[in-house]
Order: sequence, then structure tokens, then C-alpha cells
Amino acid sequence: MSETSLLDAKKRTALHRDATEAISRELRKAARKARAPQPVLRGGGGFRARKSDRYFHALLMLLFAASFLVPVFGASIYYGLVAADQYVTEARFAVRSGSDASVVGLSALSSFIDTGQARDGFIIADYVKSSSMVEALGNQYPLRDIFSRPQYDFLARFAPADSEEELIKFWGKQLDVSVDRSSGLVTIRLRAFTPEESLALTNSVILQAEKMVNQLTRKSEMDTLARTESELRLKREKLQRMVSELRDARNSAGILDVGMTAKAYSELLTDLRLELAKQELIIKTTAADAPQMQPLVNRANALRSQIGEYEKAMAGGIDSDRSQRASLADIATKMQEKEIELSIAKEEYAGAMASYETARLTTERQRSYLLTYVKPSLADEAIYPRRFLMWLGISAISAILTAVSVGVTFLVRDHMAK
Repeated sequence: MSETSLLDAKKRTALHRDATEAISRELRKAARKARAPQPVLRGGGGFRARKSDRYFHALLMLLFAASFLVPVFGASIYYGLVAADQYVTEARFAVRSGSDASVVGLSALSSFIDTGQARDGFIIADYVKSSSMVEALGNQYPLRDIFSRPQYDFLARFAPADSEEELIKFWGKQLDVSVDRSSGLVTIRLRAFTPEESLALTNSVILQAEKMVNQLTRKSEMDTLARTESELRLKREKLQRMVSELRDARNSAGILDVGMTAKAYSELLTDLRLELAKQELIIKTTAADAPQMQPLVNRANALRSQIGEYEKAMAGGIDSDRSQRASLADIATKMQEKEIELSIAKEEYAGAMASYETARLTTERQRSYLLTYVKPSLADEAIYPRRFLMWLGISAISAILTAVSVGVTFLVRDHMAK
């Protein structure tokens, strides 16, 4: 074959190869175009609208209705026509101690390390939402009836048949409490379906919180009161016992007052000695054989005997039968011991009484106060529900859900088409 024929054959081969590659590129391009998703509003058309594309279009419309139209329409009906008004009462207060200035100064210093008023504020915030607060308010108000009246909408009101735990949860939703960590200031915002009920419940919450704070701070004082009361009872019993022992000692001795008895004995002995001295003087001046001498001697002997008996009664002595007799001195010693014990018991009782009265007065004095600097007031208009904001929020969430669901649907379809 000639050289010219070979060149022509090579050219034809190259042209054939180029044509084949061009056709292949066009076929691949057409295939990609056929697989590419088409706008939904055009029915997903390619060269012709397929039946699956029509189903896909219907699915998108269903997702749009379910995730956007229905929630937005329902929110419009509920917040526009059904939702019941709720009135908010706000109160702001701080916890302050009722102690003297020195204690207040120490508590003010402790507040810099967050151990004083801020801590009390958090305790109050936890208490007002607890079951204890619900129980305390339940003794004053019918909480179930207040929050479950039939005229309120079914989503906002409390179901009266629910348990006590559900009532506590519902109460926590109706009450917003915030505490400032630096100052311990507490803010309470309470929602109810009427302004009067909201105001009354808020005032009761503040009163119950104040009682709780005082009970916490009073625990040590109650312990002190119980201890001083027990001590007072013991001192009273001791005093009563000392009085009884002194009475028994006086009854046993037959003497009411030892001092008066000793004084009487002394006066009587003085008189007897004076009389004896007179008798002895008369005996000395009378003749020995005088007829009146013997009576004078007998009289003097009787006076000496009486003086001896009274001296023994005062100083003690031994009877003729060798038995020891209790002297007035011994009786006085015993009486003085009893009287000293009684005096000590009186002083101890007086001290115990003073301690008890101090503890009682300290317990009765209010130690903590809730200083309300924003007092609760009757609401003029309903703040909740925030209709437009809630409707706008539901609409935004529905739009996001719709976009996400449609995007996921497109991804799934594209993945299945490859």
C-alpha cells in the first residue's frame, strides 16, 4: 500500500475516534441531565413528567401542610381565641437580720464571700417552689380550685383529678424566682388567672418565706430555750426540797426561829440570875436560925436548878440517864445549814429564771426580715400568654422543621436516583 493510502487511513481512524468520543460525551451529559432533579413547581419534568415525580410533589405538599400550615393555623386559633389571660404579680425583697449592730456588721462582712444573704436568697428560692410551700398555701387557699376552673383554657389550667405531685409541678411553672448572687436580692413573679388571686398568693408566699427563714435561724435558740427550761425545772425542784427540809427541821426541833428562841432564853436566864442574886443577898443578911431561912434557901436552890437546865438547853449537856440532848446551839447550827442551803437554792433558781427569760425573749424576737422594696400590687392587664411572640415562635419553628424535612426528602430522592 502506498504512503498516501496509509496517511488517509490514519486520518479516517483519528476522525472516527474523535467522533466516538464526542458522541460519548454528549450521551453522558444527556444522562446526567435526565437524572438531575427538576423544579418542584414544574412537576419534576425531564423529557416527560414521570409518575414518581408526581408522588414526590404530593409528598412535599403534605410535609409543608403537616409541619407548617397545621401548627401555624392551630397556634393562630389557640392564641387568638382560646388562650386564657394570666395576670402577673411581682415582688422583690432582701433578707436582713434583726440582730444588733455588731451582728449585722459581721453578717455584712460575710456577704462579701457569698455566705450570708445570697445563701438565704437561694434557700428561699428553693423553698417557695417546694411541696412545703404548696402545703402551707393549701391550708389558706383552695389551690386546686384556683387553677382548675372550667372557664380557663384546657392547656393552661390544672386538671383537678391530678395527684399532689402534679400540683407541685404546676405550681413551679406558675412561679418564677430569681436571685442576685452578689446581693442576695430575690425576685418573685407569680401568675394566676385573676389579678386578685395573683396578689393574694404572692403576699402569702412572702409571709411563709419569712416564717421559714426565722425558723431556720431560730433552731439554735430553741435548743437554748429547752436547755434553760430544763435547768429551771431542776432548780425549782431543788428549792422546793430545801424549803421542805427546813420546815421538817423546825417541826422536829419545835422551834420556829432559833434566833428569837435564843434571845428569849438569854432574857430568861438574865432574869433568873438576877433573882438568884437577890435571894443570895437576902440569905446573907438573914440570921441562920431565922424561920424564913429555909424557904429562902429552897428558893435559891430552885433558881439554880432552873438556871442549869436553861444553860444545858442552850449549850447542851448530859442527862442523868447519860443520853445526849440536842442543845439550842446544835439546833441553831442545823437550822443555819438548812437556811444557807435554802438561800443558795434561791439564788440558783433566780439565775435559772433569768437565763430562761432571756432565752424566751430571744426566741420570741423576730431574727430575720424580708425587706420588700418592690411591694406586690394588683395587676392592671394580663401579661401572659404573650400571644404574638408565641405565635411568631411557633411559626419560626414550623418553618425550620419544614425546611429541614424538605431538604432531607430531596437528599433521599437524589440518593435513590443515583
